[in-house]
Amino acid sequence: MSISDVSGMISTLVGSILSPDPSLSTPFTAKAFNPTHELSETDATLIAMLNSPGHESVAYCVCDPSKQDLPIIFSSDGFCKLTGYSSTEIEGRNCRFLQGDETNKNDIERIRKAIQNQESVEVNLLNYRKDGTPFANEFFLSPLRNEANKTVYFIGVQCPVQALGPGQAPHNAAWIYTQGNHA
Repeated sequence: MSISDVSGMISTLVGSILSPDPSLSTPFTAKAFNPTHELSETDATLIAMLNSPGHESVAYCVCDPSKQDLPIIFSSDGFCKLTGYSSTEIEGRNCRFLQGDETNKNDIERIRKAIQNQESVEVNLLNYRKDGTPFANEFFLSPLRNEANKTVYFIGVQCPVQALGPGQAPHNAAWIYTQGNHA
């Protein structure tokens, strides 16, 4: 099978995700991220998957590195449900608002370095909901790039876990989002 064959199959798959047969499903009403910057094929496929039916509960947000203080420009329905904030309370803010007194400063520094170096990082992190209750999550951060390999967004995926500590990644739904170019 040639690369063009594989590319054609991916394009067909992405097209079917983005334009499903309406007679086969109920209306899809989840909020979807619609990038304003071109994305590489790999990253466009990731976004198409997250925008597709069945991924409504995935907690993720997208930040824009071209704007001051790296604000969140999109928050998924799953992210809103996990944190207790509405999208209007989230979007336009930096993700720091989820940190609290017990958030590990070394974890925050790992995230800052990954952003500075435009690299992916995985951190087992303590954050806080709108009502102040803490929650542990496996946090995956990855740059989203265009075809010229320029970082145009960062995506952060949060997966709730039972407790803080390493080794939980393979047991949660976001593990899949770290595969391929997002490892």
